[in-house]
Amino acid sequence: MSSPQSLPEVHAAPRRPWRTGRVLATVTAALFLLLGVGMLVGGGALRLADATLRDDDGYVMSSAHAWQSPGYAVRSESAEIRSDSTTLDLPHRLLGTMTATADPATPNGVFLGVARTADVDRYLTDVAQSTVVDPFDENGEPSLSFVDGGSPAVAPTAAGFWVASARGRGPQQVTWEPEDGDWTLVVMNGEGTTPVAADVAIGAEVPVLGTLGTWLLVAGLIVVGLSGIGLWLAVRRR
Repeated sequence: MSSPQSLPEVHAAPRRPWRTGRVLATVTAALFLLLGVGMLVGGGALRLADATLRDDDGYVMSSAHAWQSPGYAVRSESAEIRSDSTTLDLPHRLLGTMTATADPATPNGVFLGVARTADVDRYLTDVAQSTVVDPFDENGEPSLSFVDGGSPAVAPTAAGFWVASARGRGPQQVTWEPEDGDWTLVVMNGEGTTPVAADVAIGAEVPVLGTLGTWLLVAGLIVVGLSGIGLWLAVRRR
């Protein structure tokens, strides 16, 4: 009998070592892939917020919180709006129309007004009032600071400096267009009496929310696609 013939040995082709350029290309593609995934997540979150956080009037609203004072007024801290542009209406483009609501918690009804901070300061000089120094304390409620004083010279309804105001015994709402400057929201009783108590919520149209979410989704898809191709080309066997 003839002896069995031995099979030829098969040697695998040696793998080429990874060079510095290939390593850098792989790391760069992986980083861009992570960036693209982050953009997709952020865009999706913005689109979800745009679809779910708006009320029936199209505003993105905060939760209602109790604004109360033993004095004659509750005011927000000054809100500064600066666009640093003379040609673009950036506050309106970013925020859209702004709104605030107040639901009175006393039988005296409620007055709700927004005005420039300088006008509010003059009106409430030496008036007993509370200021919302922190919208959310450790309990999720506003933190207020009270300053004692007297009564306002005139009822808030008689003052003529309000950019937007509303008064009544039921829930009240004001809307205004944001402009450059320092602004303050004020809650009082209609006749300027004490105490003051109302549930207040603030919101804005924020038209940029949905647009930014869409752009992030589109850009994220492009980045993920291109970086995925780049990563495959970098790690494939050569």
